[in-house]
Amino acid sequence: MADNIANVEDHIRDIQEISIAIDSWDDIFSDFDPSPLESRILSEDFLAELKKRYRETQRGNFIVTIYAPLFLKDDTSERLVIKRLKQYFKFRHLSVQKEINDAIAKGTIFVICGIVFLGFLTLGTYFKIFDTLTLELIGIILLPLGWFGIWEGFSRIIEPAPLLKLDVELFGKFAKAQYKFKYAGQPLSESSPGSGI
Repeated sequence: MADNIANVEDHIRDIQEISIAIDSWDDIFSDFDPSPLESRILSEDFLAELKKRYRETQRGNFIVTIYAPLFLKDDTSERLVIKRLKQYFKFRHLSVQKEINDAIAKGTIFVICGIVFLGFLTLGTYFKIFDTLTLELIGIILLPLGWFGIWEGFSRIIEPAPLLKLDVELFGKFAKAQYKFKYAGQPLSESSPGSGI
């Protein structure tokens, strides 16, 4: 029983709250887009502010609390905003993960090409397929290409772009985060409980 309580307390400590205030839905969605909320583009400023808050407190999981004026209170709009945010972050998470996978795939191709170039040069030298002058001329091209392919390929496989790794973690956490609304002048007991949509 004590272990269960300790685990719950550790879990609670690992949950970080990110708070952000808005004055209207235009703070979340682009005010340049006249479409209805369900299809409007998310605001770059709002997304940039969320990323900034994340980088300040990136340990653990998140609850994102959106503070808004009481006149914006509307359950349908809340659910829609939460759904759109989670959809956006899930899409971005998958997109960045694909970029990382593509970088690793390209790195693998680089390594294979490097091994083929060096292998061809080694076999050509061992079996004396070409005369010495031809081998030296081929070596001038294949030797640096081979080593470049191997080192560049391994660097892409072992360490994909650091910014991509940060982004994939950021988007993944926001896709799984809980979102809730609190309104100015509203008693705490009535605040929106959030959603896992």
